[in-house]
Amino acid sequence: MLLSTISYAVLGPLMKQVNKKIQPFTLMAIMLFFLFMFSFILSVVFEKSYKFKFSGNLNHIFILALVGAINALGFWLMIESYKYMSIWQQSLFSLLTPIFSGIFAYLILGETLSVSIIFSLILMGLGLAISLR
Repeated sequence: MLLSTISYAVLGPLMKQVNKKIQPFTLMAIMLFFLFMFSFILSVVFEKSYKFKFSGNLNHIFILALVGAINALGFWLMIESYKYMSIWQQSLFSLLTPIFSGIFAYLILGETLSVSIIFSLILMGLGLAISLR
């Protein structure tokens, strides 16, 4: 998980550097083309995805299409925000992810939210609000 976090942490500065010369949707298209290529090759090599059947997975494919649309919107908004704030400020907003993830996991998956988790999420939100002032 630490390597994943470090990997995502380096994306912001790299994209902000590229965004000085390349517009947001073009940046996303190029980046996602390479993500597609790497994912496709690794999928075929490690997961034998060439055996994937669309007919039994239409509901999952719809969900993944929705995830792609939400991801595109989120990435675009993040790239646009490079014009208005520094990377460290943006990373502070990412601290809201556990709060929203907990709420969405409850609503979508039915995962439980205990009183201690709700209290912790509120404290995280307050901490973020204090740090941005």
